[in-house]
Amino acid sequence: MEISESTIIKGIRRFEAPSDKVIRGIGDDGAVVNIEQGSYVFVQDAMTEHVHFEFSFMDGYDIGRKAVYINISDILSMGALPLYFMVTIGIPAKMSYQDIQRIYRGMRQAAKEFDTLLVGGDTTETRTDFFIDVSMVGKVITRQYLGRNSAEEGDLVAVTGILGESAYGLSLLKEGRTGKGLTRFVKRYRAPRPPYAVWKELVKHDITRSMMDISDGLIIDLGKMMAESKKGARINLDQVPMPRLLRKEGKESLALAGGEDYQLLFTVPPDKREALSKIISMGFPVSVIGEIDRGKGVRLFEKGKEKKITQKGYEHFGDTV
Repeated sequence: MEISESTIIKGIRRFEAPSDKVIRGIGDDGAVVNIEQGSYVFVQDAMTEHVHFEFSFMDGYDIGRKAVYINISDILSMGALPLYFMVTIGIPAKMSYQDIQRIYRGMRQAAKEFDTLLVGGDTTETRTDFFIDVSMVGKVITRQYLGRNSAEEGDLVAVTGILGESAYGLSLLKEGRTGKGLTRFVKRYRAPRPPYAVWKELVKHDITRSMMDISDGLIIDLGKMMAESKKGARINLDQVPMPRLLRKEGKESLALAGGEDYQLLFTVPPDKREALSKIISMGFPVSVIGEIDRGKGVRLFEKGKEKKITQKGYEHFGDTV
């Protein structure tokens, strides 16, 4: 790509939204913003070509949008609202100026949906593959942050949405399968929008004290929560929400270990069960899939019988486990 860094940055500044809270944004050595008193969450998530995506499966707009979505997902899962973000992109020679613009258009769209602001970042040259790295800050709005370390024995285990859609969408792209009824799975893989509406209800009614998003797979992520909380969990395969196609094709493992769902995984204390039932009765997509016990790790049951867990999810530097 024969274009200067200053030209790239000039183009990026077009995607900076005005705000009276941003004193100085893109164009300086750092961003300056007005911060109100309170607790703040800082997150960072990166996406690398050939590891997290292929340009043959996603265009620049999808990649930019997804990069912001997955960071917002982390912010929400901590009980916070996203405020500001910064972006570093690594640009290989094969990319054009128009490619970069499409990536930032996707980021701008995701940012507008959640009222968060781009305030800076960095651009660098890479020798081979493209990468995008987003850092985001959000303000905690719950009584205390929602972490992985607060699950208690007797809590229910619940999830939002439907699991396995994204992983199934990726498998369809790899297999070159298209057709009626399959588009939504590919769309979920390309644009895993965080479940903001149901999150607001959960926060409004103070439903949970422990939450995380499902990025690497239900089993492995629930295992991380149990490790931090020093508890165990048992989940029922029959209650895990997944597309009918997965059960029909014997691909339940995609809902358990496929990853990239970016749905919310959370626990519900006994005194909040009635409030949760009301939220479910209102039509919000929440499923109770198990319970916390005094054991260790995660155990899977089907029709009352314990089932061996053969796949847990995705783990960097080790592929699936």
